[in-house]
Amino acid sequence: MSDRRVVLITGSTDGIGRATARALAAAGAKVILHGRSKPKVDAAIAKLMEELPGAELEGVSFDLGSQVAVRKGAEQILARVPELHVLVNNAGIFADERTVTSDGVELTFAVNHIAPFLLTELLAARLEASATRAPSRVINVSSIAHTRGRIHLDDLSLASGWTGYAAYAQSKLANVMHAIELAGRRDPQKLVAYSLHPGVIGTKLLRAGFGPVQGGTVETGAKTSIRLAGGEAVDDPSGTYFSEGTPTQPAAAARDAAARSALWDASVRLAKL
Repeated sequence: MSDRRVVLITGSTDGIGRATARALAAAGAKVILHGRSKPKVDAAIAKLMEELPGAELEGVSFDLGSQVAVRKGAEQILARVPELHVLVNNAGIFADERTVTSDGVELTFAVNHIAPFLLTELLAARLEASATRAPSRVINVSSIAHTRGRIHLDDLSLASGWTGYAAYAQSKLANVMHAIELAGRRDPQKLVAYSLHPGVIGTKLLRAGFGPVQGGTVETGAKTSIRLAGGEAVDDPSGTYFSEGTPTQPAAAARDAAARSALWDASVRLAKL
């Protein structure tokens, strides 16, 4: 059994995800980079290998907008890595028009919440089994936008009243609720879960959703994920939400246990678990 921590980071071919991958690989972790397309993943790995000779990197490519693809991706990961210590659910989108996936889910909710929910469930047993020295961990990259979100349990795909921001805020609230609920459903000796707002960071998502806003560097945005993924132990209790690195009380909606349970049940149905 290797002492090297194995970390999977979704959406890690650019932006905050790539900065997280680079820092963790530089610190000695084995990093599995994920992206939607294999050429992009291969190019990201080749560039990182130039920057970090000797880094242990692998790649996996699948579309988070397709549950079939997520399931196949999880199968590939399980077949290739006997140990998995950290899952960083980092990938996210901000859509400019309402699209429904082949699974019947609005695209923003599908990519930003259902895909990480499904991926976490498919990898949870491997994560727990790998927790020999310290609990394995799931880290959801959310957003301060979660405080403006509302979970429309009767209309999660927002057939009535869709806007790009409403869909994004709902999905980011779901990320926080997922981490808190996951924390309560798993043995904290084996698996802990966290969510975070990385800061207002100058990524392509920020430009897509909010226009030419001046954001911080991706390295700044990656700091909380790096600390939570890379530390031998995390002092903060499982379920904690961090805003720019500081443990922070999340929105009231995320603290509603009944709402979290209802969202979990709805997510199980939508993910066909």
